[in-house]
Amino acid sequence: MDIVITGLQTIAGLGPMVMMPIIIMVLGLIFRVPFKTLIRSAFLVGIGFAGVNMVINWFVAQVSGSVAGMVANWGIQTSIMDVGWPARAAATWAFPLAAVVVFVVLGINAVMLITKTTRTVMVDFWSYNHFIFTGALVWYASGQNTIIALIAAALDAIITFKLADWTTPYVEDYFELEGVNFPTSNSVCWAPVAYLLNKLWDIIPGINKIDISPEGVQERFGFLGEPMFLGFIIGCIISLLAGDPVDTILIIGMSTSAAMVLTPKMMQILMEGLMPFANAVKEVLSKRFPDSDFTMGIDAALTIANDSCITVGIIMVPITLVLAVVLPGNSLLPMADIAYMAMWLAAWPCAFSNGNVFRGVLSTTIITCMMLWIATLLAPVHTQLAISGGFTLPEGMALISTEDAGEHLIGFIFQFIAGLFA
Repeated sequence: MDIVITGLQTIAGLGPMVMMPIIIMVLGLIFRVPFKTLIRSAFLVGIGFAGVNMVINWFVAQVSGSVAGMVANWGIQTSIMDVGWPARAAATWAFPLAAVVVFVVLGINAVMLITKTTRTVMVDFWSYNHFIFTGALVWYASGQNTIIALIAAALDAIITFKLADWTTPYVEDYFELEGVNFPTSNSVCWAPVAYLLNKLWDIIPGINKIDISPEGVQERFGFLGEPMFLGFIIGCIISLLAGDPVDTILIIGMSTSAAMVLTPKMMQILMEGLMPFANAVKEVLSKRFPDSDFTMGIDAALTIANDSCITVGIIMVPITLVLAVVLPGNSLLPMADIAYMAMWLAAWPCAFSNGNVFRGVLSTTIITCMMLWIATLLAPVHTQLAISGGFTLPEGMALISTEDAGEHLIGFIFQFIAGLFA
């Protein structure tokens, strides 16, 4: 088992740029995808992920100084440090039952496909870390009960696959990604919440009449409404709130503008590789199972290429910091991944409102409050998991958590229930 765990950790440690092409090659050979299509798809997917990561990581690096400046400038202080999603993911893969959870989820996906209780073929190996995280949370909360932890991870996977099936039409229609969906549990778990919030906005007078979309703004204001200009304005506002000098304000403005334009471009490369592969696998499966309609499950990170998601996400950066200060019961200082996580949380609010930025901000603000509360409540078990995975606490810091952990709604619910009976 140690060899399996080491192998899984090694593959996951390569990151999606290398890991996803490997997975595509293996699956492609199994399903006998034409070799020319397979090679091209593998390379383009890897290049696409590399491009997206470069743009987002570069943007986060550019804007993080201004975010820190906002924190200092406005006297924001909290007691729990946000160490970023990579630390959470690394600790997750170091969890003793990681390999077991992977095989359990693989088996569940196969059984659900055979019994036609899901159409989702979970090919995104990296996202298995979310099911492992749920298992780890429950394992610690239940006094290290292996059976309960594995049941929780399995239930998380089942719920996630069913939610992915439900949201497939929105992925295909709104995100324009035919034949794929997003069985990433820390993302799709918020889809029902976003759906209900959008229904709420439908019945509130005044709010139900407001419709602001990037396309509508661009149509009305021309160049001034294009994502590149909106990104520049939003970036400058963030930098102004940080009290930056004029040169830094211009740099942050242009960096945000670049991220708004380049992220969708990089995602186009990824999809150029992914879609022929997904269609080829789907064709093979359809021939063997003619009465089934399979959908390829991939990383929900692809949603951040959407104009509305990027716009709402960037607007949410200062809003998230304000919430961290004024929200009762929150102790997390969101820092490490604030820009990335804001765009991630905006995906389903934007999808259900058909790109309405106004509703997207409203729904994402409510979801962000829930995320901060969950991240705060998970801090003790998150800290324990991180230390077990080799993380060293910074001097003077007793608890750590992440915005990413706060996004695991299903895992939090299972962890809470397990703690009641421990």
